Amino acid sequence: MAEKLTEPPEVAQHVGTFHAPVHLSVWMNLTLVLVTLAASTERALRLRYSRLLDGGAG
Repeated sequence: MAEKLTEPPEVAQHVGTFHAPVHLSVWMNLTLVLVTLAASTERALRLRYSRLLDGGAG
């Protein structure tokens, strides 16, 4: 996403460009999106406190 946002010349002129070190195939991107959606939905539906995820660790 950062690569696409820094692509226009007006933006690149001020902040430079970003080139992703890894380019995933379409099916890998789709899989990553689906897994992320499933994980965030599960986390939101559980509504449980987690010391690790909610900033209580350390």
